[in-house]
Amino acid sequence: MTPPPKDTPAQMQKQDESTGLSALVQSRNQRSIRDDGSFNIEQRGLPFVEPSDVYQELITMPWWKFNTIVLSSYALVNTLFAVLYYVIGLQHLTNIEGTTEWERFLDAFFFSAQSLTTVGYGRVAPVGIPASTLAAFESLLGLMGFALATGLIYGRFSKPKAKILHSKNMIMAPYQGGEALMFRIANGRKTQLVEAEVSVTLGKIRVEDGKEIRRYFQLDLERSKISLFPMAWTIVHPINDKSPLFQKTQHDFVREDIEVMVYIKAFDETFSDTVHHRISYKAEDLIWGARFVLPYEQQADGKTIHHLNKVGEFIRVELAASPKEEVQEVLRKS
Repeated sequence: MTPPPKDTPAQMQKQDESTGLSALVQSRNQRSIRDDGSFNIEQRGLPFVEPSDVYQELITMPWWKFNTIVLSSYALVNTLFAVLYYVIGLQHLTNIEGTTEWERFLDAFFFSAQSLTTVGYGRVAPVGIPASTLAAFESLLGLMGFALATGLIYGRFSKPKAKILHSKNMIMAPYQGGEALMFRIANGRKTQLVEAEVSVTLGKIRVEDGKEIRRYFQLDLERSKISLFPMAWTIVHPINDKSPLFQKTQHDFVREDIEVMVYIKAFDETFSDTVHHRISYKAEDLIWGARFVLPYEQQADGKTIHHLNKVGEFIRVELAASPKEEVQEVLRKS
């Protein structure tokens, strides 16, 4: 691969030192931010189980994983207590009707479920101190366990989380007689977001002392903050002599392994809290010579229809003095 060219004087701006990302560790063709908005970093050297992190893990894990843990724990606890009742002796449980050992064990299992949930249908009851003590302990464990599970479920539902839709591609579009890098975002929930802010950081490989090193630059935006966020917002970075993308071509986006990292925050009126979202674009996500189409439709009754499925739609246009390279061809050759 051809090494990236050295920057021109117009592009030797002060780099962004506040990203928290290292200039030394990220290799080529590696995103700093994954598609789900998390950082592409794996933490190692921590204990396998950290008690203080259990709550955070249970709150943030996917729903399918959380439900699997809850159901598996419920089945495991009932199985454990059924074994204990079986060891104590099923003669200490009344009205055990199973004729085979497996059926008798299932009777103990279902009695355990009734004790754990404190339902207590009454058909089966413990007799004697050992069985009664075990049932009392299980009922206490059930009350504490379900209180914990209820708290976790409430925490998961009440945790504010943004659902920001964004265009699949960023585009290089005509802008005020020149060009601008653009992408579009929209609120994907029915909640109202206000005081929305966006910051965009550019990561690229530069040649310094004959070595490739990744540097980060804050991109100036046409508008970085809006008071209200009811419809799609097109984020615009004008390309001028102060931009680190000044005089860059599609080839340069690939050679310099450019990544555009987006951080969005807004205040969610429903949760009365601030929500956050992160996006990453790479060279393969760039459409050179395009313009976003309006995702709005005005109705005769004065209502505006906002088509969220059209947030990323664009049409191809010509850029003034734009290079004719195709980025797919550049990627293939690289």
